[in-house]
Amino acid sequence: CVPNSGLEKLDCDSSPDKTRMYAYGAFEIDRVVEAEKPDVYIGVQDFWGINYCIDKPWFSKISSVIWTTLDSLPLFDKAVAEAPKLKNYWVWSKFAEDEMHRLGHKHVKTVHGAIDVSDFFIHSQEQKMALRKKHSIPEQDFIIGFVFRNQLRKSVPNLLEGFKIFKSKNPAIQAKLLLHTHWQEGWNIPKLCGEIGVDIASIYTTYACKACKNYHVKPFSGPEIDCPSCGRQKTLVTTGTAFGVSEKQLNEVYNLMDVYCHPITSGGQEIPIQEAKLTGLVTLVTNYSCGEEMCCEGACSKAIDWSEYREVGAEFRKASPYPHSIAEKLQEVLELVQNQKLIQ
Repeated sequence: CVPNSGLEKLDCDSSPDKTRMYAYGAFEIDRVVEAEKPDVYIGVQDFWGINYCIDKPWFSKISSVIWTTLDSLPLFDKAVAEAPKLKNYWVWSKFAEDEMHRLGHKHVKTVHGAIDVSDFFIHSQEQKMALRKKHSIPEQDFIIGFVFRNQLRKSVPNLLEGFKIFKSKNPAIQAKLLLHTHWQEGWNIPKLCGEIGVDIASIYTTYACKACKNYHVKPFSGPEIDCPSCGRQKTLVTTGTAFGVSEKQLNEVYNLMDVYCHPITSGGQEIPIQEAKLTGLVTLVTNYSCGEEMCCEGACSKAIDWSEYREVGAEFRKASPYPHSIAEKLQEVLELVQNQKLIQ
């Protein structure tokens, strides 16, 4: 945490790198360590946001850990070069651990982010139908869910294209997307829908009320709308990092879905995949980066095929999920669901 006094030291000529390092706490960490005298230090951040600690005199004198996200090949060069200095080096997925081991750094190990499994569970069929009724969602809707931060590495255009292909092959099915995300950040979803040819009325989203804290899953109709629960104007907003739903409410959102689709370019762990699995959903996941763990034998996912592209500047290999693969996997799940209903 950086106090305001630290930020005030920045002058108008400060470089973007210096400003960023202030935000990461680089110029306050020594003061904090001296004042608090911790027994353990755990640095959790992208590598370039914590590597300034490694050569500090106190780093090797206490139990110190670097716990960082490495989600693409080739691995970030500085993260590899600094590995011999680190006794405790944790990464978020086996994808990064395997590559570090291949490069000779056998001490690097995977430590996954923790999830309270009591928060996420399968509702009964009766409870699921009651939830749909509460949110005015037709029982026959086939809902494809995605819980995500609306940012570049979430493949929203690919998902929309795959969804369009799936709908064209299943015109009799009332297929809907449920995008649990913040619509004023990142991808311009309404614009993408217009370009790709997806009716925005077929997309549900999660709204949370800043006044009464109730939530509503309904078709997207703007970033700020009136709350039907408390009647206040413009207090219902799409859920995001600044304000959103509780874990209990999020579990209910998952239980509104028939299948969960998580198309990404790369990722550290992507916790919503595990949350979706805890609620009994079949998960569709890009088979790259942390997604490889989610698609391994026994993980009960359907792997989304992808093509490689390179990120400008960093030259990282990234995955672009094939829309046709998304549509094919959705078709497989639809047939599973239909067969299950016939058996029942």
